Amino acid sequence: MFDFISNELKGSVQEPIRMGWGRSITLVTYPQLDIPTGEKIAFNQENPYRGLYAFESEQAQYFCGRDEAVRTLISRLAESRFLAVIGYSGSGKSSLVKAGLLPQLKRDRLPGSSQWEIASFTPGEHPLGKLVDILTRQQQQNQPHLLFIDQFEEIFTLCQDDEERKTFIRLITQEVKKAEVETRIILTIRGDFLNRCADYREIISLINNIPPTSFIITPMSFAELEETIEKPAKLHGVTFESGLVSQISADVVNRPGVLPILQYALKELWRVCIEEPESPEPLLTRKGYEEIGGVKGALDKRATILYESLTTIDQAFARRLFMELVHLGEAGEVTRRRASWERLEVVADSSEQLQRVVGLLAGSQQRLIITDQNTVEVAHEALLSEWKLLNTWIAENLENIRLSRSLEEDCQEWVQRFNKSDEALLTGAKLAVISEWVNKTQPRLTPLESEFLHKSLERRDRQNQAELEQAKKLQREAEAKAKAESQRTRFAITSATLIVLSLGLGLLLQQQTVEKKQGDAIASGALVGKSELLLATGNQLEAMIASVQALKELHRLGVDNSKALNKLKVVINSVKEHNRLESHKDKVWGVSFSPDGKIASSSVNREIKIWDKNGKFLYDLLPRHSGGVWSVRFSHNGKFLASTSQDATFKLWNIDAKEHKLIKTFTGHTNTVYDVSFSRDDKIIASGDRDGIIKVWHTDIQENPPQPINTLNVKELLKKEGYDVNTTHRVNSLDIDPNNSSKIAYVDDDGSVRIWDWRKNTPPENIGTHGQEALYIVRYSLQRKNLLASADEDGNIYIWNTKNKQNKLIAIINKAHPSIIYGLDFSPDGKMLASGSTDETVKVWDVDKAINGESSLITTLKGHTQQVNRLEFSPDGNIIASSSNDGTVRFWKWQSSSRTDVTPEVENLLKYSCNFLEEYLQTNKSIPDWLNYQSDICSFKEK
Repeated sequence: MFDFISNELKGSVQEPIRMGWGRSITLVTYPQLDIPTGEKIAFNQENPYRGLYAFESEQAQYFCGRDEAVRTLISRLAESRFLAVIGYSGSGKSSLVKAGLLPQLKRDRLPGSSQWEIASFTPGEHPLGKLVDILTRQQQQNQPHLLFIDQFEEIFTLCQDDEERKTFIRLITQEVKKAEVETRIILTIRGDFLNRCADYREIISLINNIPPTSFIITPMSFAELEETIEKPAKLHGVTFESGLVSQISADVVNRPGVLPILQYALKELWRVCIEEPESPEPLLTRKGYEEIGGVKGALDKRATILYESLTTIDQAFARRLFMELVHLGEAGEVTRRRASWERLEVVADSSEQLQRVVGLLAGSQQRLIITDQNTVEVAHEALLSEWKLLNTWIAENLENIRLSRSLEEDCQEWVQRFNKSDEALLTGAKLAVISEWVNKTQPRLTPLESEFLHKSLERRDRQNQAELEQAKKLQREAEAKAKAESQRTRFAITSATLIVLSLGLGLLLQQQTVEKKQGDAIASGALVGKSELLLATGNQLEAMIASVQALKELHRLGVDNSKALNKLKVVINSVKEHNRLESHKDKVWGVSFSPDGKIASSSVNREIKIWDKNGKFLYDLLPRHSGGVWSVRFSHNGKFLASTSQDATFKLWNIDAKEHKLIKTFTGHTNTVYDVSFSRDDKIIASGDRDGIIKVWHTDIQENPPQPINTLNVKELLKKEGYDVNTTHRVNSLDIDPNNSSKIAYVDDDGSVRIWDWRKNTPPENIGTHGQEALYIVRYSLQRKNLLASADEDGNIYIWNTKNKQNKLIAIINKAHPSIIYGLDFSPDGKMLASGSTDETVKVWDVDKAINGESSLITTLKGHTQQVNRLEFSPDGNIIASSSNDGTVRFWKWQSSSRTDVTPEVENLLKYSCNFLEEYLQTNKSIPDWLNYQSDICSFKEK
C-alpha cells in the first residue's frame, strides 16, 4: 500500500507517512506510571548534567521534559522541508534539536529518516563557504539529507558582509524548494533577531509559510521542569532530598532563559554532593543547594570563585580574554563571539598563560568557555548576563570593545577585500579617533592591526607634508608674480594668493586627501565628521569644541556649505552636557540638589563638596567621615544635608547661607549606611545599611548619641518568613512616602519591593517583585505622590501605584539599561524619570508613555567614562546632575533648547556655540587655552 501511494504521489508536493512498518500501529497511548519495580539502579557518580553546554545527540537519554515539543517538531517537519526553531537565549533551542529531534529521526519517526544524511554547523563570520561545501558534498551522495544550522543569528552578529548574507539566505531558500533533491533545513534563531530577518524577504517568507514552518519554544511547565531536574539523577541511581525538586522548580518556573543556568546549578549541586565527598551518598541535598547559592547564585558564585583563585596577572588576562569573547550589536545588545587562538595569543602575556587559563576555564569542572582547534568562545550567553563581575567588566569597557571591533573589522576588510590597498586605509576623523584610543589605552593589537594603523598614519603624514609643500609653492609663485605686475595687477594677484593659501591651509588642518578643486567641500565634511563621531562616542564637550573648529574654518574660508552647516546644527543641538565638576579626586558616589539649586556631591575619598547652582565650588564640609561617603540627600526645606558612609554612620549638616556646620553624627548602625531619606516635613529621617537594618530617627533629636524611634531587622524578618538569607543581606535603598511619613519603601537583595509602616510597627508589605534580581534603588515621585519606581541589577525599571492599598505594578521598562541601575529620580512634575547605570549612560523616560506601554525613551545622555551612581533633577527640572566612578559630576540640559533653533548660518551657529562654551567656562577650565585666549571667533572673558 505504501509503495503504491508513493508512486501515485510522485512529483507532487505531498508524500505518504509510513506507520507501523509492517507491524501493529499504536492508536492510543497512556503515560507509564512510575511504579516501583523493586529493581535498584546502580549508583553512578558521573555527572549527568550539562552545565552551560548544549545537549548533543549522545546525551539524548538525559534530555528530559521536552517530549511534547519534540512531537510538534516532528509533525512540522513531516509537512515541510524547512523548520525554524525560535526562542530567547537560554530557552534550549540547540538542545531541543540536537538531543530531542535528531535522535528521534534516527529512529525513523518520519519515513526513511534514519537514512537521512545529517550535517550541522554554525554560520560564523563567513557562512556562505560552509554552506556551499556541505551542500556540494551532500549532493554528490545523491540521497535525502538534513542540514541543521544552529545559532542562525550569527549571520547578523558575526557576518559583516551583507552581500554574503543575502547570498547565503538565497541559497537556503533555493535548496528547500528544489524538486529534484530532498533537502530539509532546520535552523535555530534567537527571537530578538526576527526583526533582522524581516529585512530579507526570502527567509521571512519561509518562516511565515503555511502550513507552519516555525516553532516558538515556550517555557517549561512545572511538571516538565521537575522531570528535567529529577530524571537524569534517577538514571544514575541518585535521588533528591524530599521537597528539593519542587523548590528548585519553583525557583526557575516562568523565568525566561533559565535552562542553562538551571543545568549549571544542577551540575554544581552534583559536584558538592556526589563528586567532592570521599564517601558520597546517592542523595542531592537541600544543604548542598544552599551551599552553591541556588539556581540564581550558582553560576555567579562559581565563576567568581574561579576568577579569584587566579593570580593577579592571570586575572588581568582573564578580563582581557572575556572582552575578546563578546560582541556589541547595533542596538547595544551583548552577545558572544568566537575569537581565534592567534588573536588570543596577542592578548595573553605568554602562550603558556593562554593554555593554562583557557584550560582551567574550559575544564570539566568549570566549562565556562568552549574551545576547538581554531577558536574559543563563551559556553553560553547566560554567562554574559548572570556573572555580575563580567557584567561590570563589559560595562566599564564598552567604548574599548566598540573601537577594538571597529579596528578589527576595518583591518580584515583591508586585507581580504582590498588586498592591502592604500585606498582602504583609515583616514580622517576615524583615523584620529582610533589613533587617540591606541595612544591612550595601549591595547594589544595583532601584528596585522599594527601594520594597518601604522600605514594609515604614514599615509596621512605623507599627504599632510605634500599639501604643506603645495601650499608653500602656491604662495611663492603668487608672490613672484605679484612683484612683476603693475599695482592694479599685483592687488588682484595678492587677493588670489590669499584665497589659494587659505584653501591650502584649510586642507592641511583637515588632514584629508582631496583634489584641490574639491578642497573646501571635503575639508568641511571631514570636520563635520569629526564632530559627529565625537558626539556619537559620548564626548559631548569635545563635539561642541570640534563644531566650533569646523565653523571657524568655514568662516575663514568663506565657504557657503549648507549641507555641512545643517549637520553641524544637528551636532550642536544634540550636545546636552552643560557642565562638568571635576574637583573630586576619586569615585563620586552621591549627588543631590537643594531647593534653591545648590549641589552636594560625595566621593569614596570621604569628601563632601558644596557647589552653587552654576557649578561654582563653594566649600567642603568638615569634619569628614572616616570612610567613603556613599550618599548625600538634601532635606525638602533645603536647610539640612544628610550624608551616609562606609564608617557605619550618617551625619546631619546645617546648610545655611550664613553658616554650614555639623549638627549631629548618628552612630546606631554597625555597617555601611547606603541610603537615607527625609519625611516631607523634614521631622523624620530614615537610614538603611549593609546588614539589612532600617532605623527611623527624629531630625531634632537632643540625645547624644542619638537613639532611633524604631528599628527593622530585614534579614531576621525574612528568616522568620522562611527565606534563605545570605550572610550579607543589604538594604540598598529606601524612600519615605511623601503622602505618609509613617511608610518607608525599601529594596534589598531578594528582588522584592516592600513598604514598612514604622509607626504601626506591622510587618512590611511585599508589594511585588522583580524576580530574583537584587534591587539597588527605589524612589517616590514628590508631585505624583502615588508613583514609586524601583530598578534592579538586570537593568529593568518597575513603576508602582501605591494609592490606597492597591500597590499595583503599572509599568515595566524592560532592559532600560543592559546592567545594574544605581540611580533613579522623578522630575519635579513627575512626568519624567531619569536612570543611571553601569553602562555609563543617563537615560530619561516619559512616565505616562511607559504606563501606557508605549516606547518611552526620550534621550540617552552619554559622556561619563565609568558607571553612573546617583542622579537628581534640579528643582526646575531643566538639569540632571549625575555622579560617576569617573570622578566627575556632570550637568545635563536634557531637553531640546529653543535657543539652538537658529538659521543655520556660520555667524549664528558660532554665536550660540561660543555662548554655550562661555557658560561652561565660567566654572570649568577644561576648554583648551587656544579656544579661550587665541581664538578670534570665541573671545571669552575670565569670570
